[in-house]
Amino acid sequence: MLEPIPLSVSLAGLDPSPGLPWSGSARAPIAWASGLGLGIVRLDGAAPGLRARELDRSARRDLAGLLNRSELGLSGIDLWIPERHFREPEHTDRALAACLETITLAGELAGIMNAAHTLSVSVHLPGEPGSGVIAALELGAERAGVRVADHGAAAPERLGRIGVGLDPASALLRGDDPAALAVSGAIVSARLSDSDDAGRCRVGERGRLDVRAYAASLSVGAYEGNVVIDLRGLVAQDDAARSAIRRWRATTSLPG
Repeated sequence: MLEPIPLSVSLAGLDPSPGLPWSGSARAPIAWASGLGLGIVRLDGAAPGLRARELDRSARRDLAGLLNRSELGLSGIDLWIPERHFREPEHTDRALAACLETITLAGELAGIMNAAHTLSVSVHLPGEPGSGVIAALELGAERAGVRVADHGAAAPERLGRIGVGLDPASALLRGDDPAALAVSGAIVSARLSDSDDAGRCRVGERGRLDVRAYAASLSVGAYEGNVVIDLRGLVAQDDAARSAIRRWRATTSLPG
C-alpha cells in the first residue's frame, strides 16, 4: 500500500456564478467543503469576507469557530497575487503587505484552532522579486509560525520558512514531470491537479498526471502536508472535486 496522504480542498478559484453550492455568502464555500467529507480545507485569501484586512480579531475568532463547528481542519491559505506585482515597484509594497497580513491571519487561526500541523500560505513569486520581498516574507512567516509555499515556476529550494509549492497542472504545462519534482524535501504544499494539451483539466481523465507515481513520489520525499485539490480553471467544479477524491483514493489504495 502507498502511504496515505490526506486530501484537502482549496476554495480559491471557485466559479462565482450564482446558484452553485458555494454561492451566496462567505460561509457557503466552507459548508460545501465540509460536505465533501475530507475534513480539511484551504481558504481563499482573496475572497470577499475572508481577506485578512477585512477580519478584525472578533471576526477571526468567528471564522475559526465556524471551521471547528464544520469539523474542518485548516491546511492554510491561498493568495494568488500576480507574480509581476512582486517585482514592479508600483505594486510591490501593496502585494507584500497583503501577503504579510495573510501570513499573520494564518498564524492567528492556527493558534485559535490549536492546529496540529504548521499552516502554510501559498503565493506565486517571480524568479527575481523586488528588493526585500523574500526577507520580509521570511521574517513574517517566522513570527507567525507558518510557512510560505512558493508556486512560482522558478521557485528555488530555499531554506527556512519559504519552500516550494507544487502544482502538477502548472508543472505539466511547462514540460516538467510532477512525480520527479515531488521527491524534493523542500515541498511545503502539494496540489492535486492535471492538464492536457489545451490547459487545466479534471484529474485522471484526459490529463497527463500519473496520479499513482505522483503519490508514491510524495511519500518517498517524506512530504508531511496534505494534498490540496486545486479546481482553478475547471468547469463543473463540484463534480470535478468529487471525481478527484475518488481518483486519489482509488489510486493510493493500490498495492505499492
